[in-house]
Amino acid sequence: MNTRVIVKVVVCALLLRCGRADAIVASVPDAEYLAVRAGQQVVVKLFGAGVGTLDSYGSGVLISKEGHVLTVWNHLVNTGFLTAVVPDGRRFRVNVVGTNLEHDVAVLKLETDDDETFDFVDWKATADVLPGESVLAFSNMFHVATGNEPVSVVHGVVACTVSLDAGLGRWIFPVKNPVYVLDAITNNSGAAGGLLTSSAGVPIGMLGREIRHRDTDMWVNYAVPLKGLQPVIAAILDGRRYSSNTSTQDQKSVLSDRQLTAGFGITLLPSIVETTPAYIDRIVTDSVADVAGLRRGDLVLMVGDDVVRSTSDLRERLSGFRRGRPIAVTVNRNEKLETISLRAP
Repeated sequence: MNTRVIVKVVVCALLLRCGRADAIVASVPDAEYLAVRAGQQVVVKLFGAGVGTLDSYGSGVLISKEGHVLTVWNHLVNTGFLTAVVPDGRRFRVNVVGTNLEHDVAVLKLETDDDETFDFVDWKATADVLPGESVLAFSNMFHVATGNEPVSVVHGVVACTVSLDAGLGRWIFPVKNPVYVLDAITNNSGAAGGLLTSSAGVPIGMLGREIRHRDTDMWVNYAVPLKGLQPVIAAILDGRRYSSNTSTQDQKSVLSDRQLTAGFGITLLPSIVETTPAYIDRIVTDSVADVAGLRRGDLVLMVGDDVVRSTSDLRERLSGFRRGRPIAVTVNRNEKLETISLRAP
């Protein structure tokens, strides 16, 4: 046996006999363990209303000591029934501070007392990562954590940085900037809105939702870089509207207000801003909408499995159906979800 090996074996045996091995191991900081513990303290579990095949839970990241939460702009945010469970198990109602379609992001705020504070991610202190670098993904995947249990952590690497042509059903992934494609299983129920960090715990991205690549139809594990979200988050927190100077509006088929009323019998609240919610202001008697059971005051949340974020979004969704095709419309009616079936005129 090699002399060095013999010496190491003898030293280890003496340390174990003296009871000092654990002390020496414990004295060496485990950076990844500390990163895991820190990450689990800033991810919240979000619970709302599931619609159709979409789940009723997700994840979010605390980004301020006052309780602001960063997450994806999905159906949970739109339903208006959100509850957040923080790492110590306490539950809070949630208000929506602002959203941004272009980056598929929403900023929420926990309803707390004025003196309540939380651990949070410094979203201004982020970094870029290169393909092959190790990462940690934190989220409430598969509804594993419901109270003070720690959220799940997945270890992986960044496979590449690329712009995604992806979506789910008729929904198209709106983010044009490059995202991190991950060699880690994050494309799971409940993972959307979770945190991606380096192995040392530096925040680098927000986990994306369940989507498939348009060309291959394969599920995509990805995260949106926090660096690209910084101006969006800053604008929302400041109460401003953010829009990229380089973004372009695709030419889409959209029903006009007059066509919506004439064809479906629906008149919406006036679209004052781009994100005016799709509240029904009037239903024409004996129209398609009236026969189906839609009512004045209904807030339209989904058409099929597609989330409706605004009046223009609803007009666009309804324009895509051929005459006579069934349409499932999910609405918020008196704080309850109702799914109503109507046929395209």
